[in-house]
Amino acid sequence: MKNILIKNKNDFENKLSKIKKDGIEKLHVIADFDKTLTKAIVKGQKTHTSIAQIREGGYLSEDYVKKSFSLYDKFHSFEINHKLSDEEKDRKMMEWWSSHLKLLVKEGMNREVVDDIIKKKRILLRKGAEDFFKKLHEKNIPLLIFSAGIGDIIKGCLESEGLLYDNMHIISNFFDYDQKGMVRGYKSKIIHAFNKDEFAIKETKYFDMIKERKNVILIGDSLGDIDMAKGIEHEAMLKIGFLNKNIEENKDVYERNFDIVILNDSPMDFVVSLIKGI
Repeated sequence: MKNILIKNKNDFENKLSKIKKDGIEKLHVIADFDKTLTKAIVKGQKTHTSIAQIREGGYLSEDYVKKSFSLYDKFHSFEINHKLSDEEKDRKMMEWWSSHLKLLVKEGMNREVVDDIIKKKRILLRKGAEDFFKKLHEKNIPLLIFSAGIGDIIKGCLESEGLLYDNMHIISNFFDYDQKGMVRGYKSKIIHAFNKDEFAIKETKYFDMIKERKNVILIGDSLGDIDMAKGIEHEAMLKIGFLNKNIEENKDVYERNFDIVILNDSPMDFVVSLIKGI
């Protein structure tokens, strides 16, 4: 299969067989958003995450753009350094996200910016994502979208496409606005690339939807995404990783951490076919 890597086929088949045997009533799905459910590359250019849309859209000051890039330059190397401990990555990412949030507040981030990003459809879903959402809804399989991006933008994007269904739940960084629509922080604790785990949902309605569903398909594009199911016991977990860039450099570590690796910003066809097969 072109662009599909399955290093341990026996392990993959055993997990898939268990999930099929138990049926869709025992299954739920957890997925990252940016560069997982959305395209990573368009016309040869990297796409922008939900949070980078604010910078790229020129909504705030030039000073914001400069300082935002400066934070990226300072912290991104820690994010992609596979040799750092989880604790060190968590500390560095929290420092990055906290600093950026303070910058957004200082520079006057507001609800109108979010609305304009949604209106202009700046978020491009990965090919096959619509079928993915519709199939999960049709079969009443709960879907948790777990993102370190901006929840308001993610939710608005899906609503504008008619793809926000009642089987879905979003855990992300939702803005807390004042009466004038100005951002004053996030509504809950900061979610960054390396602290996403299901501990965060135990007090939500979504937990009631999945507490009896002991099998999970987990989908992400970052090594931080492999912990999105941490905190809730599962009998079978099938992990699918999208490897969109620096493929030769990262292929081995992705194959060690994901059951399936999908290369080159490919469509979600393989994921959809898996779900249909179940």
